[in-house]
Order: sequence, then C-alpha cells, then structure tokens
Amino acid sequence: MIIGNFSDTSEAGRLHPRLAEALEWIKARYTTLAAGRTVLVPDVIWANVETPLMQARDAQRLELHRRFIDIHVPVDRPEVIGYLPGCMLRSVAEAYDPARDIAFYADHPLAYVTLHPGDFAVMMPHDAHAPIIGPEGERIRKICVKVACWW
Repeated sequence: MIIGNFSDTSEAGRLHPRLAEALEWIKARYTTLAAGRTVLVPDVIWANVETPLMQARDAQRLELHRRFIDIHVPVDRPEVIGYLPGCMLRSVAEAYDPARDIAFYADHPLAYVTLHPGDFAVMMPHDAHAPIIGPEGERIRKICVKVACWW
C-alpha cells in the first residue's frame, strides 16, 4: 500500500506505466467527478464515484484483487483503510470471483491508515485492504480508480 497526497504524485506514479496517468487524471478531477463510472481508457483505467455507508473496523472485511490496482480517494471526509500484506492472508470468506476481480477474507488488518480529502492510497494486487471504515452508518463520497496491471 502506498499513501500519498495529490500535492506530489511523482513517486507513486513510477511504480506502473499507467499509474502516473491515472493519478494525474484523478488529481485534476477528484472534486468534480459525477457519481457513477467514468472511463479514461476503456478496460484499462476508470473511476467509480460512490457514496457508501461507512462501517466500523470490526465489520469491514479485507478484500484483494488480482488484475487491477486500486486508487482510493476520499472526497468529502476522512476514510480509514485497514491493511494486511496478501502473503499473511489465511481465512477466505468469499473465494476469488474473476468476473469482479475480488476475494474477501476474514483475517484482521495489521495496520490502519486515515486518508483525508486530497490524500490517496494505492493498493497493488498483493495488498489486502478494508476500505470505507469510519463512523458507522454515515456516508462518504469517495472514488476508487481501477488501473489494469495485467496487460
């Protein structure tokens, strides 16, 4: 997991050829994107703008992806994200679904980080993460950018 702020995206952008493109694109738009899905490069980079209900730390499950990098961006309030290295996962809650590129785990995060508006977290496919943690039942406006890493 890589934590950063939109004031400097240069280091995180070096990790993958499309990551810099995605970070610069979302940096310029994250406060103005409409709800729903916006595509930058079909099947390669897109953003989902959503307003999910936040959950307590013990209620949110770890998730893991195989084909896409996630960039999590809170827009209107802080968001806590739990983290566990994928190599430490032991307890599958929902098996990997290739159509959705996601698996869920019953393990507990090793660490938590709080992101504020203007911050971002990059989750590589080996990074298990539990997003959308905060005051239970309150909504957050957030963006999850997907970047293909399988091509």
